Amino acid sequence: MINKGVIYRALMDNDVVRLREISNYFYKTSGIYQRVCNYAATMYRYDWYVVPEVFDESIKEDKVMKDFARVLHYLDNSYIAKTCGDIALAVVKNGAYYGYIVDSPNGVII
Repeated sequence: MINKGVIYRALMDNDVVRLREISNYFYKTSGIYQRVCNYAATMYRYDWYVVPEVFDESIKEDKVMKDFARVLHYLDNSYIAKTCGDIALAVVKNGAYYGYIVDSPNGVII
């Protein structure tokens, strides 16, 4: 049973494991808490802005556009906004996120 006393005790003792359990319990059982967590996690849009830089004027425009399209395709396949939102939700609920970044030819996998 979770009550104010249990929450205050976990806060006073800095019992991170218990605080995570309490947070995940309320996330599953309280629609208001779930909406607040989801809102906080997705408040930032996690967009990106790509600007091509050309250092050699002899490079043809087609090559620049082809490479630019390849970079955009790579970022789109990485699902950055969705992944960052999921990571932010884990941080809001649990206080931390641990993961690996794996680079692949088609996109970043976290």
